Amino acid sequence: MTVSLLFASGCSTDIKDIEKLSYASAIGVDYKDGKYHGYIQFIDFQSVAKTSDGMKTASRVWVGEGVGDTFEESFFDLYQTAQERIYWGHLTSIVISESAFKKGIKDFYDSVIRYYEFRLTPWVYGTREPINDILSAGGFFGQSPLSTILHEPKGIYSQSSVIAPIKLHRLIGQINEPGFTTCIPTLSLNKKQWSEKNKTEPKLMMNGAIFLKQDKFRSYIPIKELNGLRWLQEGTVRAGVSVPNTKKPAVQIVVDKPKTKLSLDKSSGDPRYNIDIKATAYMVNRTNKNLLELKQLTDKASEVIEEEIRSTLKTGVEKKTDIYNFEHDMYRNHYEQWRSITPDDTSLLKKNVIRDVRIHLNIEHSSKEKNSTIHKGD
Repeated sequence: MTVSLLFASGCSTDIKDIEKLSYASAIGVDYKDGKYHGYIQFIDFQSVAKTSDGMKTASRVWVGEGVGDTFEESFFDLYQTAQERIYWGHLTSIVISESAFKKGIKDFYDSVIRYYEFRLTPWVYGTREPINDILSAGGFFGQSPLSTILHEPKGIYSQSSVIAPIKLHRLIGQINEPGFTTCIPTLSLNKKQWSEKNKTEPKLMMNGAIFLKQDKFRSYIPIKELNGLRWLQEGTVRAGVSVPNTKKPAVQIVVDKPKTKLSLDKSSGDPRYNIDIKATAYMVNRTNKNLLELKQLTDKASEVIEEEIRSTLKTGVEKKTDIYNFEHDMYRNHYEQWRSITPDDTSLLKKNVIRDVRIHLNIEHSSKEKNSTIHKGD
């Protein structure tokens, strides 16, 4: 059977010296012109380990591309020029194009989980850009792509949480959960922000998310329209808020580890949710003398957060995407009500599905030992 042979380039019982193996660090899947395109990223491990003099050699990355009528065939096409047996146990990321998501990924993940070398822990990303460009992008200081968002997204997420990274086992679990809408971050290349010796260097960035429901593509939404997601998704670490708005900010605050609770309001005919958020925050920057009173600053910051939540909901309604997973919450906690709306999930894709947003924000300090710009009032 084809799937059982997907990643087997030789007898599985063969014992190979480590230098006689090629180690895949990332793979990519694209679908275009009626064909599947498979990609494999190899990294020179000499660029990862230090030499005897404590220095690292410059990063070297190889990206191969194979083509086939199926996902499996595209990788067998790559085996013809792989030179050595490919080992899959060190794979840490998977990049899937938007067109491949639209085609459907059930066959893809069904294949990869059957091969014994393949672990279920790689990070999964979407992209709307050429996959070979994504897999070829390097980090700083001549480091390998192992030091980029592609392989280590948690560092950036801990500083600025917008779209949570997701691993393969979580993705597989979520697309098999009733009523669950899965959010997969998308990668792109930023070719403007960074340069070395006045020569621009493209760097990876998360630019949005692809949403699936039960393996079916729902939408792509750019990151600028997903600010509300960070307040409801589980695991948000740190979020920056410009008050009163991003165009004319008076104060920049940082919110740490917000805790959110959803509660279904059953008083009306249509299902509606109340949202309660508790969080601590601190001020990191002030550009003018507005919002000097602590209560005034807290109220304005809460208004900004609520506006982000409602704005992202509006985008989800327009894209027919349950960004906040209200349906799955209903399935888990209000099963009888969920059964009454299934299989029609459009009843939760309305702007008024959120009734009240109650934000309990505690701004503790201004990141200064002595602060004369915030007054607590009476």
